[in-house]
Amino acid sequence: MRTVDLATVISKSGRRAGPADATKVYSVTKHAGFVPSLGYFKKQVFSRDTSGYLRVTAGDFAYATIHLDEGSIGIAPEDALISPMYTVFRADPALVDSNYLIRFLKSPQALKAYERLGQGAVHRRKSISLASLGTLPLPLPPLDEQRRIAAILDQADENLGKQREAIGLLDGLVDSTFQSVIMSSDGPVVTIGDLALSSQYGTAQRAGAAGAFPILRMGNITDAGRIDVRDLKYIDLETNAVDRYTVRRGDLLFNRTNSLEKVGKAAVARSAEQFAFAGYLVRVRFPDAATAEYVSAYLRTPAGLALRRGSAKAAVNQANINAKEFLRFSIPAPTSYGMQQLERVLQHVELERSKHLAALADLETLFASLQARAFRGEL
Repeated sequence: MRTVDLATVISKSGRRAGPADATKVYSVTKHAGFVPSLGYFKKQVFSRDTSGYLRVTAGDFAYATIHLDEGSIGIAPEDALISPMYTVFRADPALVDSNYLIRFLKSPQALKAYERLGQGAVHRRKSISLASLGTLPLPLPPLDEQRRIAAILDQADENLGKQREAIGLLDGLVDSTFQSVIMSSDGPVVTIGDLALSSQYGTAQRAGAAGAFPILRMGNITDAGRIDVRDLKYIDLETNAVDRYTVRRGDLLFNRTNSLEKVGKAAVARSAEQFAFAGYLVRVRFPDAATAEYVSAYLRTPAGLALRRGSAKAAVNQANINAKEFLRFSIPAPTSYGMQQLERVLQHVELERSKHLAALADLETLFASLQARAFRGEL
């Protein structure tokens, strides 16, 4: 397989939008590529004056100039506007298949190469110009072979998507079951503070790449009420601060500061691993894990979401709910029946989820192997 510089198969594209250009605005994301900005972010995150934006044509590539090392690149599905923070180029269809090219540009091989192409001193903020990107070596088999490779990787990626979708459906089962229990309940109302034993703000200590304790930050708490440990930083804690700033199984972590849509999201620690937690989180400890799960699930119901948003105090680009306000939240008192139902579904979901996670890990390993072989000419 021959190798060429990327610059031999691409050319600069995109032009400045005019003042009367009302084309739909897109963003380019790490996982989904091009997405309609309003639909993806559920609010307007782009400037109201788009006259300085870039107009892209269907089929153009665009990448986040300072986030390419994270995989923020995609192909425009239609004519659109994007922020000038992106760099736009077009592939020569006589030389390279677009599906093959995007697969390569998002491959581990390319992501690793971006580290040396970036210019700038700030970590994860290095700019990659189109000229610099053009020096990237591109494995370039004949077009028919490119299409065959892209089709194989597309199929493998589709299988990954199905596994992730199945995991998402399992998480939804918990919420739908809980919602039916709440809707059928006509019991008394209590505050979260009535149920809790204690609350504690997280540490303001700066985290880094090394330390004795992995630390959970607001991004590690998912909207589905889970703790995602795929992107962790670390800190050291003084001996007398370990109990104060770490979580144990059954603790609830509440996100006190975030956007209005995400503030108040919460998750229960289900692992025995000892995590520290950062200052944008509040640890709430209950008499048992079942009560913590009940509160976490309630916060994801429509009533819980309304409670969170109605209590949030707006600030610049964020909203806040402090620990005292959170403990004053009024919720339906948990019943024995409701707790039993929730516990039964959680046990079933965790069992099935572990199976799907194992299958997902196997597929991710296979996909990584296919990518490596594909761009070495061994597929």
